Amino acid sequence: MNMGGGEDYSNSVTSETSKDEKSEVEIASKEEETISSVSGLEKEENPTENNITEPQNVSTTAETAPVSSPSVEASKPGDTTEGETTANAAQEAQITSQQNWEYEQSIKKEVEKTPLVCLTEDIQKLYQEYEQGSEVYRQKIMKLAERHSKIRRCRGDGNCFYRAFGFAWFERLMDSKDHHLRQSALKSLADTLPLLNKAGYQQLVYQDIYEEQVEKQMKAVANGEYDEAMLLTIFQTDEISNYIVLYLRLITAAYLKLHREEYEPFLGFEFGMDQFCNSSVEVMDQEADHIHVIALTKALKVPVEIAYMSGSDAMEQVNFHEFYPDEDVEKGTVPLKPLVLLYRPGHYDILYRRE
Repeated sequence: MNMGGGEDYSNSVTSETSKDEKSEVEIASKEEETISSVSGLEKEENPTENNITEPQNVSTTAETAPVSSPSVEASKPGDTTEGETTANAAQEAQITSQQNWEYEQSIKKEVEKTPLVCLTEDIQKLYQEYEQGSEVYRQKIMKLAERHSKIRRCRGDGNCFYRAFGFAWFERLMDSKDHHLRQSALKSLADTLPLLNKAGYQQLVYQDIYEEQVEKQMKAVANGEYDEAMLLTIFQTDEISNYIVLYLRLITAAYLKLHREEYEPFLGFEFGMDQFCNSSVEVMDQEADHIHVIALTKALKVPVEIAYMSGSDAMEQVNFHEFYPDEDVEKGTVPLKPLVLLYRPGHYDILYRRE
């Protein structure tokens, strides 16, 4: 930082100058010498090597008695001004923001390496993920493998519950030979149109998505036009797969809005139902929780069982949570077998039970 030399003082004094005035001039002259010496110190690469001590401050008024080492207060070479500090802080914040953005982009690129929906794989592959990790998880996976043989992974992009639900539902209907079951699914899907309308959604928001994507794919499944490879291709195609996910989100939000008295108390005091749906249900890439699962299973009349695998407890047993369309429906009386999903903190995949 460059240091100023202070104000220039006059080098001549008139003969009429009083003694007091002369004293002021002498002090000013001494100060000028001191300032010059301090300025000279700045040019030294290492002032301490010259054994120069920091001069003391002194007032420049005439009433102050002269002292042996007068000087003015000067900034040290390492000092920073308030403006520089603010600028440095802003630069650091900008760097941090840039680093966060780059980190988020690297995570996003890593996530995008995983297909939206993957081929099935042996559940032992899941075990191998934790060979160097949690013993609790390994024990749970071994227990899970007693009744489940395969897993189908979904991309962990915040849409995994809806995508896993959609694929598992379509696949279950595709594998079924029950014509009545397929037609019943088509009816359940068609019933979501008045649901959306009643919840206040305009037709232009959902009509094209329903007719051109969701209903079209469901009819192809119901008519036996798809095999596993074709269904997988459909769900790996961004435009189709994401429209199906979006429609399932709208159904979930509509059901919650129409049953707000039942579910709004679970949201706490921070959100009303409309705000919750706007920010946490309708928006893509937002993760699903219990309340989302309940709403979607009830809206579409599709039962779901979710294996919750968490390392938070030491139990080797995996807890299954069952979500049925109606609480008064007895198990075994629902025509469609429950979809089976695996939940690990923040993520859903599809499970396949042993025959």
